[in-house]
Amino acid sequence: MYWTTYMLRYLEEHADEGAEAIAEALGCSVHAVEVQASRYGVSLRKRWRCPRCGMVTFRPLSTVTGWCSNCTKEARRDRIAEEVRALEEEVRRQEREDRERQRLYSRKHRAKKKLRKREK
Repeated sequence: MYWTTYMLRYLEEHADEGAEAIAEALGCSVHAVEVQASRYGVSLRKRWRCPRCGMVTFRPLSTVTGWCSNCTKEARRDRIAEEVRALEEEVRRQEREDRERQRLYSRKHRAKKKLRKREK
């Protein structure tokens, strides 16, 4: 098969889509695309661009968020940090309430103790 300059340019520009996609677009075999890419030193390894940060990655984007793994981890970290803040606030409220309740129990106990002393 004879490769035209258009086909070679297409191979270089769309190398990140993989050999199968290029072969289908150019109407040739996957093997022909792989051989031509090898001759010109073009990597056919699939790549994805993250829509959030613009980074090109060799790992598929997350199916849940559609972002790269780093952006997904950052978003998850932010959600976890918010949950931690909420839990810490709840703990502080409980501790404050426990201290206040204990203070009242102590006052009650001291008052009862005074009453018992007066009765004797």
